[in-house]
Amino acid sequence: MAKDFPARRYGMGDVLDLNALLGEVIRLAHEAGSLLVDRFKNYGEVEFKGEGDIVTEADKESERLITSALRSLCPDHAVLGEEFGGSGAEGAEYLWAIDPLDGTANYAGGLAIFSVSIALLHRGEPVLGVVHDPNRGWTFHAVKGEGAFLNGERISVNSHGKLSSTGLFGVSTDVISSVPLYMRFLGKCRSLGSAALHICHVAMGVFDGCVDIHAHLWDVAAAALILQEAGGRFTDLKGAPHFPLPPSSEAWRGGEMPFVATNGLVHEQVLELIDRYGSPPHRG
Repeated sequence: MAKDFPARRYGMGDVLDLNALLGEVIRLAHEAGSLLVDRFKNYGEVEFKGEGDIVTEADKESERLITSALRSLCPDHAVLGEEFGGSGAEGAEYLWAIDPLDGTANYAGGLAIFSVSIALLHRGEPVLGVVHDPNRGWTFHAVKGEGAFLNGERISVNSHGKLSSTGLFGVSTDVISSVPLYMRFLGKCRSLGSAALHICHVAMGVFDGCVDIHAHLWDVAAAALILQEAGGRFTDLKGAPHFPLPPSSEAWRGGEMPFVATNGLVHEQVLELIDRYGSPPHRG
């Protein structure tokens, strides 16, 4: 259980004070981040979940901490986590989507680029999001309709109006290997190993955009809200918005959510590249 958590509990029918809730979630993200830093290079047994997908004991400890605290804070809300899934997530009125360690491959390999991601969705729409990078001491947050912030300072996307050879663009390693032609047009491509941090780098104006084909709801829900509140755009590979999640979406059940996230100004150019050279294959 998180230390002194929660300050209050929200039951069925209570009106959520998202700003008060935000403070609790930021505290929780910081505690999970501290746990991960403490366990860095001493993360326990590594398990293989699938092709190129691993999980450490630190992932599980972080998720248990976050899930326990959220269920204490909001006992009537559903919780969907990367490592343990969640019951009652599909179509839930309120759903917490959490990635206790986004960047597990980096973490297990000794590369200190990873994050904690916590989002609250209301009827399939993110309304609160926190992404915490414990190594840099960066905490991104957003509440729907109130802007995006990094360590309390408002952030916004950059104003680059077209893709250029000098602009920075985030790509997953799967995109690099499956559609190398993209690299000719997307500028200086960088792969951080964390979808949430890729999107947040767009939100803070560092990246012009990013593309990922193997992301899930827990990876993107918080960061997508932060990006949109920073003035950016977040869609699927055809340009359709991911949120609010339709009832039929596989994302409720942990299905993949391939995405394009940009400053909005270069979005159509990226979609045209995908249309021209084909969508990278994904597992569905």
